[in-house]
Amino acid sequence: MKDIRLITQEIEKHIERLKYAKNKIESWNLSKDILNDPEKIETVDSFIFRFTKMQDAMGEKLFPVILMIMEEEYRNRPFIDIINRLEQLEVIPSASGWKKLREVRNALARTYPWEHDILIDAIQKACIYSEVIISIFEKIKRRIEKFL
Repeated sequence: MKDIRLITQEIEKHIERLKYAKNKIESWNLSKDILNDPEKIETVDSFIFRFTKMQDAMGEKLFPVILMIMEEEYRNRPFIDIINRLEQLEVIPSASGWKKLREVRNALARTYPWEHDILIDAIQKACIYSEVIISIFEKIKRRIEKFL
């Protein structure tokens, strides 16, 4: 199992770079036109990458370590059981809310390049939900501070 300090540092790096890309995106008029600008596409790609990597690091690395620290069983459990238990332990606000974050992530990752309207909608949602996931991480970090 990875060191919890390294996991939180990894997530913090994703957050730092996600916020940078998000700030640039929010300064634009978000429309299909940005998808024709290589520099803007580069920023969008960076945002999508960081949004997905941050969620993956939390779900695949941080959540199991938290359960381990709390002496909860986490091995060989479906992910839905893990997030349900984290909700019961009040580590995350809601398992269904986490599933919604995953839906936004999946929409970003699985949208074809020619599906401009769907992609723009997913980017707009991800900009909003990125603040939610950052907030969840910050609350978790405060809760596990003694282990860092």
